[in-house]
Amino acid sequence: MIDQETLKTFDKLYYESYNDVLKYVVCNCSNIEDTKDIIQNVYLEVIKKIKKDANFEITKGYIMGITKNKVKDYYRFNYKNKILSLFSNKDNIDLLDQTSSDFDLQDSFIKETDLDIVWKYLKEKSGIIPKIFYLYYYADYGIKDIAEYLNINESSVKNNLYRTLKELKTLLNIGGDENVQ
Repeated sequence: MIDQETLKTFDKLYYESYNDVLKYVVCNCSNIEDTKDIIQNVYLEVIKKIKKDANFEITKGYIMGITKNKVKDYYRFNYKNKILSLFSNKDNIDLLDQTSSDFDLQDSFIKETDLDIVWKYLKEKSGIIPKIFYLYYYADYGIKDIAEYLNINESSVKNNLYRTLKELKTLLNIGGDENVQ
């Protein structure tokens, strides 16, 4: 059982560090599907540390150290071969509600089967494209921020994003006989 003081401390640390942990994990994962598991492991370790040593001052830097170790540990123990869905069906709907592109995913990808096709397609793409989509559509980061986090040009982010969106439009036959732009 977690006491109120521990919970209060954890909440504060979580809100101060979550965005940085998310960025690090997404940018350093070889498989985007592992992101949620690694983040969960990071914060489980933080809770254990808070409960074990209440006098130890946990900083964002300390949490980032845990994050780096958890990413390494996750792959060291061959968890990367686990078959997990990054998004549950409910999360797919939430993801679509958060989109803010000229290409309106919510209007275009109405069918759940289409969503499955999209995520399968993205997982088959090169390592950087799923990361761009995850940071842009799920984590709601801008193109400039994504370019900085992934250490690539903004134009590369835009090109990968829009080229893949165009491919998805073609794959899903969105827009009928019109040329895909």
